[in-house]
Amino acid sequence: MPAQDLTQGPVGTSLFKLTAPMMAGVSSSILVSMLEIGFIGQLGTLPLAAITFTFPMIMILTSIALGIGIGTSSVIARGIGGGDRSDAQRLGTHSLLLVSVTMLVLSVIGMLYIDEVFTALGAGPDLLPLIHSYLNIYYPTVVLFTLAMVAGNIMRASGSANIPGVVMTLGALANLVLDPILIFGWFGFPRMELAGAATAAAVTRLGTAGLLLYFVVRDDLVVTRDIFSGFAASTRKILTIGLPAMATQLIGPVSAAIVTRLLASYGEVVVAGFGVATRIEAVAVMLLFALSGSIGPFVGQNWGAKRPDRMREGVIVAYRFSIIWGVIAAAALALFGNEIVSLVDDSDSVIATAAFYLAVVPWSYGLWGVLMMASASFNALGKPLPSTLLSFSRMFIIYVPLALMLDNWFGYPGIFIATATSNALGGMLGFLWFRQRYFVDR
Repeated sequence: MPAQDLTQGPVGTSLFKLTAPMMAGVSSSILVSMLEIGFIGQLGTLPLAAITFTFPMIMILTSIALGIGIGTSSVIARGIGGGDRSDAQRLGTHSLLLVSVTMLVLSVIGMLYIDEVFTALGAGPDLLPLIHSYLNIYYPTVVLFTLAMVAGNIMRASGSANIPGVVMTLGALANLVLDPILIFGWFGFPRMELAGAATAAAVTRLGTAGLLLYFVVRDDLVVTRDIFSGFAASTRKILTIGLPAMATQLIGPVSAAIVTRLLASYGEVVVAGFGVATRIEAVAVMLLFALSGSIGPFVGQNWGAKRPDRMREGVIVAYRFSIIWGVIAAAALALFGNEIVSLVDDSDSVIATAAFYLAVVPWSYGLWGVLMMASASFNALGKPLPSTLLSFSRMFIIYVPLALMLDNWFGYPGIFIATATSNALGGMLGFLWFRQRYFVDR
């Protein structure tokens, strides 16, 4: 039996028990990330712009790992819901092997082409040394972060959300303690600036990865003998869901790279403002991220147990919460956005850029959340193609063409209006598609 049987008990309670620990972990990580941006903002606008330029590449690597994690979660949750625990153990082991090899290869490639990639994104020669100082440490340790991510997915797919949430929270707190010490050189440590932020993350990644791997072994969620037996078959199962999910996750970073390139033409201050706004955004939508991570195991287990009525009820609960939370977050950022941004950077131009973003884009968060829930549910049901097509349509049929057009008409504020529009239309499409496939006449 899974640590938590998601096919029994009140739906809202089951989702809360899954989401609350994950919320603690996600929120602590995002809040620390936000505070880290505040520390980097104290170094000046150039370091802030440099770290913003790294976001798309970091998101690309994270998205690839997320795709593997989503594939893992989907097949494990449905297997456990259907009573096949031994196959779930082997799938868990092989997903960890798969993500390790993938990330090691990609991190080496990333390190070799830092100058070429970031010059293409619009980073000037003054920013390249700063970007190197961060990524030269980030790339070699990204495998630790992705191992922790997939290990957490294995535990949540088995119904155990408490341990990953606690470990993520402890890791985030450790990162928060180390950040200012290493960035500013407190207590006799050398002042490392951006390299200090990367080093703090590397140390905490080592700890969280080690702890989560210990728990998946302790709880018998993986096999420890003949670990390569059946690897090819497991990889096919994982990537059947994982590759489309990976493509879905990669659409966001690719479009973010395009938008960063567009914003770079307005100068480093606008790029810095965008970086601040998107970190604040991550805090505002962290509940939605946590819930989207929980709805997948819930949907997968109930579908595997042949409880479609319960699956549909859970999705409706997630939709309603997304809309309510979106309105709350948008109202808060419209009222206090300027003040929040000014805590990170006191440049009037940075504040103006970020504040406009936070006055416009958050009103689409509710429907963006609906899209997240629909996409996660499609993946959990072993139907990743709709999720991929939804993300592709949102980004490349709606967002990028609209951003290019509105950028030409209104400048960079038009790019932010395009963001809100694509979020809203994507959410509507996600709602209608999932409803047509799993609600109508059923």
